[in-house]
Formats: sequence, structure tokens, C-alpha cells
Amino acid sequence: MIRKSWQLPHMNAHNVNLVNNDKPVVVCCGDSITHGHIGYDWVSTLRKNDDSKVYINAGINADLTWNLNQRIEDIIKHDPEYITILIGTNDAIGSQPVKLIQDYYMETKGLPQKPSIDWYKEQLEFFIKNIKEHTNAKIAIFTLPWLGEQKTSSIMQVVRSHNKIIKDLAKNYNLEILDLYNEFDLNITKNNSVPYTTSELRRLRGLRAVVLHYVFGWSWNDIGEKYRLKLLCDHIHLNERGGLIIKNLAKGFLSNSSYPG
Repeated sequence: MIRKSWQLPHMNAHNVNLVNNDKPVVVCCGDSITHGHIGYDWVSTLRKNDDSKVYINAGINADLTWNLNQRIEDIIKHDPEYITILIGTNDAIGSQPVKLIQDYYMETKGLPQKPSIDWYKEQLEFFIKNIKEHTNAKIAIFTLPWLGEQKTSSIMQVVRSHNKIIKDLAKNYNLEILDLYNEFDLNITKNNSVPYTTSELRRLRGLRAVVLHYVFGWSWNDIGEKYRLKLLCDHIHLNERGGLIIKNLAKGFLSNSSYPG
């Protein structure tokens, strides 16, 4: 039996309509890690634990930064007081010269060009400049989490290269950095997990995680343990332990009233 949580309406940036709202609005921008249908839903957890603000989920599964820019009006229209950004995992995966992966993103996400790290920098800067120009929001940006949990794997250098772009842009545009990558570094002290793969297994593991969670009721932690993962459930998306790290980083940002924006 499919769990009811799968059927609940998602308070997303496109569909929600704020009428006579007098609470601060928080818009959380990103991809599936923010969307929270595959892996832990940290945005809904913030919403449940804090009724002093309105939390809007602007995460969409498999989005690259270019896709986020195509729906920027859905973010600006809510006049947010706070914005969080966690985007780039799909850019990092798609930047790898693997035809299967690049074709997947080109076809399913309607991209005008193949993903690359240079295009990621261009698109991320465009997004930051636009939300700073059209909102007065306090803005925080997450570094990307690990892909898999083997720090020495080749994909991790790709993640670190994207994170350097994030940190440089955050410094240039006065954004607060929420260093999710570093939290992984602190929490994963040893590892014997199944390696991350760029093959079709990448998506099959995600599909398997969805079936185990929503059909059979497994926790995201339990699913991750099948691959000997500590913070991830399928090498990409976060389990409950990893999701609580994101939630706590965001909570710290939102409670820091001295942050100048």
C-alpha cells in the first residue's frame, strides 16, 4: 500500500498562492534534494517545526541550474525574506563526458546545450544576480553534498570543483555559505560503501529507493544501509541523518537575525 505522505499536496513555488500573509516567507530553491520526494524532506520538517514563517519548496527533481533560472519568477513573486539555494548536483553529474547521462539530461530537462562546469558558473551567477536585484531577501547557499561516500573517488573532485564556484560567487555577492560538503567530511570518518557509479545503476538505485520507501515503508536510513551509506540513501539523495544536517544548517541561517544579507 502506498503511504499517504506520497499523496499530500506539495507546497511548491509555482502553485502556492499567498493571500493576506503576514509571516516571513522562506523559499528553498534547488533540485530533488530540496524537493524531498526522493530522500528526506527537510523543507517540510522546517515547516512543521516552525509556524512563524511560511516555507515554500522551490525544488524540482533532476533540475540543473539552467532549469532553476527558467522558473525564477515563481520565486520572486512571493517576495521572500529568506532564500536558500542548493543547486548543482545534476550539473556536476551531467558535466561528465558520459553520453548516456548527458542524453538523459538533454532530453528530459529540455536543455539548450550539454551540461558543463563553465555553464554551471554562468547560470548560477545569473540566478544569484537576479534574485538579489528583484528581492530584498537574505540569501544563503549550500555547498553540494558528496556523490557517494568515497572521498577519493573521481566524482568527488568534480563536486569540489563545483563547490569552489559556489564559494567564490558567495563571497562576490555577499551570500552566507552553508557548508554541507564539509559536514559530510566531518561525519564520514570511515567508509566501505558500494561505490558511486555513472552507469544506468545511478537511476535504478533511485527508483529502488522510491519503491522501498513509499511501497514497503522502509526509512531512508534503512535503504542507505543496503549500500553501506551513512548520510545518503542511493548515493545521491539524503537519508534522515543527512537530511537533518541540511535542516539544521538552514535553521541556523534563519535564526541568525544579525545576518546583514
